[in-house]
Amino acid sequence: MSKLHHPKPNQSQLIPTPIIEADNRLIRNHPIFCLRYLHKNYNVESCSQADRASLIRQMANLSQLSWDEIKLSGRHGMGSEKIKRKSIKASIPQEITPDVEDFLALRYSGKKAFIGFRNNYIFHIIYIDSDYSVYKH
Repeated sequence: MSKLHHPKPNQSQLIPTPIIEADNRLIRNHPIFCLRYLHKNYNVESCSQADRASLIRQMANLSQLSWDEIKLSGRHGMGSEKIKRKSIKASIPQEITPDVEDFLALRYSGKKAFIGFRNNYIFHIIYIDSDYSVYKH
């Protein structure tokens, strides 16, 4: 099941496989943030300097938690909120395949959100929603 449309990498571009426990759970089950597919209208340039700093601090804080810890937190602060694809008002980049039915909103700078989807331990950030316009709140 594909989440992104992109060419297959050659062997020199492959990232090493994460360490796996005997029961196939990731040992390092913490988020790794990817900014490759940021929407052109909802990127770091659309944020104030203070919001950029807050976003980086929040990504650093979240990267110290496991996905389970994030999931158990409230939807504001260190937690997440599930957003249905049909609730997204902004255009969805063509690289995001239709099988991505839900997005996750993670918070920074109060209740502002950065929105994307999780593919294993990688969180692909698609929108930095500094003006609360990406989805219906």
